[in-house]
Amino acid sequence: MLVIAFLVFFILILFGVPIAFSMGLSAVIAITANDLPLTLISQRLFSGLNTFSLLAIPLFMLAGELMEHGGISKRLIYLSKCLVGHFRGGLGMIDISTSVVFAGVSGSAAADTAAVGSLMIPSMKKNGYPAGMSAVLQAVAGSLGPIIPPSLTAIIFASLTGLSIKDLFLAGIIPGISIAIGLVIVTFFYAKKLNLGGEKKASKELVCQAFKESYLALFMPIIIIGGILAGLFTPTEAGAIAVLYSIAVGVYHKELNLQGIKKAIINAAAMTAMCTLIISGATVLSWIIAFTRLPELIINFLTGITDNSYIILFLLVGFLLFIGMFIETIAATIIVAPILMPIAYQYGIDPIQFAIIMIVVLVYAGVTPPVGGVLFITMGIAEVKLDKTLKYLLPYLSIVFIVITLMILFPSFSLWIPKLTM
Repeated sequence: MLVIAFLVFFILILFGVPIAFSMGLSAVIAITANDLPLTLISQRLFSGLNTFSLLAIPLFMLAGELMEHGGISKRLIYLSKCLVGHFRGGLGMIDISTSVVFAGVSGSAAADTAAVGSLMIPSMKKNGYPAGMSAVLQAVAGSLGPIIPPSLTAIIFASLTGLSIKDLFLAGIIPGISIAIGLVIVTFFYAKKLNLGGEKKASKELVCQAFKESYLALFMPIIIIGGILAGLFTPTEAGAIAVLYSIAVGVYHKELNLQGIKKAIINAAAMTAMCTLIISGATVLSWIIAFTRLPELIINFLTGITDNSYIILFLLVGFLLFIGMFIETIAATIIVAPILMPIAYQYGIDPIQFAIIMIVVLVYAGVTPPVGGVLFITMGIAEVKLDKTLKYLLPYLSIVFIVITLMILFPSFSLWIPKLTM
């Protein structure tokens, strides 16, 4: 059954069939070929979405869209420009810092990349940044969305495995900030090599004015994470609060009108529909994987190789990189999480540590070709071909690999904040 499912799945992917339909059709064919009742399909499609925590997905997506249509992204970019724009490579640093703040709102790499990239990439190109570098920088910075809380991928992971959404959120803070700092360092060296100077240093008056115009937006991640930590609301309820707060801030700045709200709702609905289709299709395929007892086979295979948990983690990172290069992040998460989580328990690996490693690996594997969804978004904005981006990918992704290695070798790197709040 499993061989049939994966064979059909990869054939459909090669022919360009959307990944949600590829997973669903491969599952249908595998179930039919094994004379199992087709009612299993409808049951699994429904059960995959029948989770309260998944309500946070459309809410956080809508919050990110409202921030963009309410002019909040422009204010955050202007604040970053006043603070770091005068440094060498300042525009790249503005891009990274703005992406970090946006990551604390929407939790979606695609939404963050589109919102910030549409403003920053043309500006970087205009100021001498190579188009390929601009596309890669925004793709890697925008991909912080699923790592720095709130994270839609973490919400889905928690709904599949029963882990705490709050702990997964908190586990992403230090790795996410560390990746952002590393990206700043790489950008600085590129700027020095390419002689990309900064802009004129902003006066104290301009900095104060920028803070005055954007402090409400900066409070949003604090309210979301602080409220969850304090037990004032659940992550799902935090999504609703984020939507209300985004509307209030946009109206306060007189930049969000009914037309903007309508566009935000339509865009968020489209992204949510795409996301839920992927979740449904992947849920059926993951059931087939569980039914065929593939997790047990993998555990037995790995046990025969080594009993060292560190070696096991590095082997699994390689496996996840391969999967993530061909399968979209959310779909890959739903497929592999039920397979690999038993391995973490078998080897005594902390499940939160393992989950955040898996999320980071899958998110950034998705930046690379052939799937490279986020990278292709930025390539479209930058109007550049793939071959012009490849030489910039490895230096920026090397920062991610360093952070992944630190998470493996030093569990407290990702677990310190979750344990601190227990």
